[in-house]
Amino acid sequence: MKKYKIFLMLIAIGFSSVSCEDYTDGINVDPNNFTSAPGNLIVGQAELVVVKLSSSNSSRTAGMWTDQFTGTDRQYITLDGYGTTAADYDDEWTDVYASGAAQARIAKQNGADAGDALLEGVAGIMEAILMGESAALWGDIPYRTAFDYTENEDPTYDPQEQVFDDVQNLLSDALAKVGPAANVASVYGAPIFIGNSANWAEIIHSLKARYFLITKEYANAHAEALQGISSADGDLLSSHSNANGARNLYYQFTIEQRNEYLRADGSNLVKLMTGERARAIATPGDLVRYDSYFTQGLEGIDLNATADGYFAVDASFPIVSWVETRLIEAECAARLGLDDLARAPFNEVRAYLAGKYDAAFPATASSGADLLYEITEEKYVSMPGSLQIFHDVRRNNNLLNVPIDGVGTTVIPQRFLYPQVEIGANDNFPGLVDLFTPTPVNQ
Repeated sequence: MKKYKIFLMLIAIGFSSVSCEDYTDGINVDPNNFTSAPGNLIVGQAELVVVKLSSSNSSRTAGMWTDQFTGTDRQYITLDGYGTTAADYDDEWTDVYASGAAQARIAKQNGADAGDALLEGVAGIMEAILMGESAALWGDIPYRTAFDYTENEDPTYDPQEQVFDDVQNLLSDALAKVGPAANVASVYGAPIFIGNSANWAEIIHSLKARYFLITKEYANAHAEALQGISSADGDLLSSHSNANGARNLYYQFTIEQRNEYLRADGSNLVKLMTGERARAIATPGDLVRYDSYFTQGLEGIDLNATADGYFAVDASFPIVSWVETRLIEAECAARLGLDDLARAPFNEVRAYLAGKYDAAFPATASSGADLLYEITEEKYVSMPGSLQIFHDVRRNNNLLNVPIDGVGTTVIPQRFLYPQVEIGANDNFPGLVDLFTPTPVNQ
């Protein structure tokens, strides 16, 4: 991080979730004069990085390590078996810090200078997502001293729990800034996110629930989930189209860039959905849902990137969703011994899926450990490629018995490795940590 500089990367770059044309008109891209860009354009850059972190390389790695997908060619075969090096995480680290959170900080300051509380709030949400996911993936990370590059070229590492506390404070501050009525479609969300009925305040509560869940503060997570995204029309979704630079990131990878690297042959997710491995609740609707996720290709089971597939060229990807929120509510209630309050949101999700796929997703009458397992399994099946599944499997000590694909280990990887760019540049780098050492919140 020592030699990073903050650039406005608001150009039509290949990883972009949407075309950046709307962001680039009239922007002075001189890296020595980056604060001349309007704050609403800068926050768009942070939003792009949120989309990339959620649905690109990190997402694919998490999907393989939780056995939702399988690596089937070249380095992805190695990665699928947990073979990885520090340099594999250079791009993600740079994206999060230099291209994402730093831009959110600039946008927040622009909002404060202009008296634009809404801009401050939305920028704070993006910073919270980037820092929250990074803490979950890497553990202790630079944060409080990470963004003053002129005064501090070697930021110190903050404890993971402290970063999560800071993320919760960020989200609370953002909630006060955006107020109860601001929506994604009209308040600093378009064109990066779908212009649906998503409400920023509800999204904040869902995110607070997510990060309380990761830190195992189940009562707090339950309380926040109750105030979170209230309908499936309120999901925070990336926006994609068939335009160059705007295509779904899974589509770009599996169809345009590396079409033999990532499939689902023999994955645990495929086995659960096809009945090769029994689900806790027999779910006939999974065969219909399977056709949305996957398709039979010439050489194996491909991610479905056809017109109606989950990974289609113009398919959105959930950043945080109603389904995730309701299943957090259900899990936390179950962990708190409130079975009735756990079954209700769980069965609500199952009813929603029955309507979405026009197929059978039976309700549950279970309780106790059986109910907790059913909730955990439904989240695993309902959120393919989500980083949250990787967080869950580590947090719950692999409750679902996700198969171990690596040799010489009895657990899946417990973290991302610190990147080589950080090892070589930050004098305050705390030292190497093994891939299979749990992060502090999971110890």
